[in-house]
Amino acid sequence: MYSYRAYGLVVYSPFPLPELITSCEVDADVIIQLQKLEHSPLKTNSAAHCFQLTSEGMYLYWQGVGTFLIQDGKRIIIDPVPEADEDRLRLFILGAAIGVLLHQRGYLVLHASAVTIHDNGVAFIGDKGWGKSTMVAALHARGHSLIGDDVIAVDLNNSNQVLVIPAFPQLKLWPDAVAGLGGNPEELPRLVSHLEKRDRRITHGFTEKTIPLQQIYVLGIDANVEIQPLQPQKILTYLFRNSYITRFGNELLQPNGASHFLKLTKLANLVSISRLLRPSSLQLLPNVCQLVEQHLERQISTANFV
Repeated sequence: MYSYRAYGLVVYSPFPLPELITSCEVDADVIIQLQKLEHSPLKTNSAAHCFQLTSEGMYLYWQGVGTFLIQDGKRIIIDPVPEADEDRLRLFILGAAIGVLLHQRGYLVLHASAVTIHDNGVAFIGDKGWGKSTMVAALHARGHSLIGDDVIAVDLNNSNQVLVIPAFPQLKLWPDAVAGLGGNPEELPRLVSHLEKRDRRITHGFTEKTIPLQQIYVLGIDANVEIQPLQPQKILTYLFRNSYITRFGNELLQPNGASHFLKLTKLANLVSISRLLRPSSLQLLPNVCQLVEQHLERQISTANFV
């Protein structure tokens, strides 16, 4: 078994997960195993991808990949199809499967990307393709440490502070974003062979500490670079839409949907949430990053003064 660290957890895997940080710890929090799932309720489903919550745990299926069973926030069992390669398996393990597992462990899981700025966590949420990973990559290039990309775990157990848990040192970027940041996309491997998105491993500037979450920006496209306040009802709508578990419909909200909404409300009350508007042009990324940095500096100065 290979031993790794991610989201503050020790993960045992039967095959390499090079995106994660190697660990020497003996006791595993999460075990990944390969096993036939003969009694999967999804075996008779003909859809390309499907899922079902059962008393055993959460079953997930993707055509060309296989069936996953996530149990008790501690175990990911995989029954791969014969043609599945390890790149595709890793993509789903470190995406949907880990998102479900973190939810089972009681975290609020956001479809977001996050960095540290002045020792505070800053997360970006928004619709698919609106630049969450690109924003974080641009800020990382300016010296800010990566917390995670795509699946972000938020700890709301503290009564008056929200914490964000470090994920693992990887960015997933489209070729135009790589080029816009001064890199050559041809020098980076694809996440999987049929997808143009590139796998950028971070060798420095990754935080392994749990960080207070100071700010969430909801990304949007506009002609101007601007940060705007949001109305409370809009904030909850955006948070719900960008909760990782909503991609599974109501499956993971049952039977404790009220608990999820309470977590969203607590997050909205304790963390500053603003709208970050900017044109789609990658040439303006430095201006957007500078605006974010200045906005955070003002917030921290105001908090210290109070």
